[in-house]
Amino acid sequence: MKKSLYLLVLIILITCSNAFAYDNDDYQVKVVTVLDVSESKQDDYKEQVVKVKFVDADIVEEDSEVFITNNVPNNKAYAINAEPGRKYLVTIDTDMDQIYISDYFREPTVILLTAIFIILIIIFGRSRGLKAILSLFLTGASIVYFLIPGIKDGQDPVLLAILISAFSTATTMLLIAGFTRKSLAATIGTTGGVAAAGLIAITVIKSAPLSGLASTEAHILLGNMPNTDLDFQGILAAGILISSLGAAMDVAISIASSTQEIFEANHRQGRRELFAHAMNIGRDIMGTMTNTLILAYTGASIPLFLLLYNESGLRLLNMEIIATELSAAVVGSIGLLLAIPITATAAVLLLKPLK
Repeated sequence: MKKSLYLLVLIILITCSNAFAYDNDDYQVKVVTVLDVSESKQDDYKEQVVKVKFVDADIVEEDSEVFITNNVPNNKAYAINAEPGRKYLVTIDTDMDQIYISDYFREPTVILLTAIFIILIIIFGRSRGLKAILSLFLTGASIVYFLIPGIKDGQDPVLLAILISAFSTATTMLLIAGFTRKSLAATIGTTGGVAAAGLIAITVIKSAPLSGLASTEAHILLGNMPNTDLDFQGILAAGILISSLGAAMDVAISIASSTQEIFEANHRQGRRELFAHAMNIGRDIMGTMTNTLILAYTGASIPLFLLLYNESGLRLLNMEIIATELSAAVVGSIGLLLAIPITATAAVLLLKPLK
């Protein structure tokens, strides 16, 4: 328990080690506190002269307090309104020729919320809660350090997503359930369902066809990297798989665990009877879990639905952004459904091997 706690603290410290400085070769992003603001109204924007103090005073040679001109447009989507006493991110070019407020400093709120989440998991789950947090960090690390760099290097996004899914599932099951038959069955079921969903996703994306450029983020990425060889269709498919992974793991471990409990209650049951019990459990689970997945995609797309509310049905179903969201939800749900019989079969064969 203590070793796991030390490991968790180390991971958190590494993750948060760059909390106040973000640098690359072209610019620096720093944290400032606004000391004073004076403003004037222009035709289509508000001009602010903002006096700020750098949180890291060492980055400015002469003085840690500087004045910044901040233009606040009338468009709320791009408006960053400076207020005294509040912290912001500022971007500085390498020659210090230009400095501007680039965003709100939201990190403390995010870290506080995450800390509350971690504390609650540890309070209610104790050692298992701690293991769940460790598995979550390992999954996040695998995405940040393997999936994203691999995609940038031109590797197959779908294959990477399947491998990451297998790794994430295996580590999660080992940490939560130990090296047992039910954890192995759940890993096989989850990976099988995700792999099947990957094949379906590729088929749908090619046949629809979907470019993978329906989202604003994809447009920005393409605009910033116009000569890139990134496989946007593969990235779309990989995103679908990663999004459905959590729900597939929930279904798989529920079925594997329940099947093992049924088997231990009556060892004389045959494979067919045990499989029927597992599938009955899966049928009870699939309705709510499919709803969970569909509602997760729907909830993230409510602004889109409001924007397209008055469009005709024919146009709506043929718009790429709608087809992309719908395909992602359905393909993810299919992967979840396929994980049920795969997990049930694996659990039965592991509990009652063929002779």
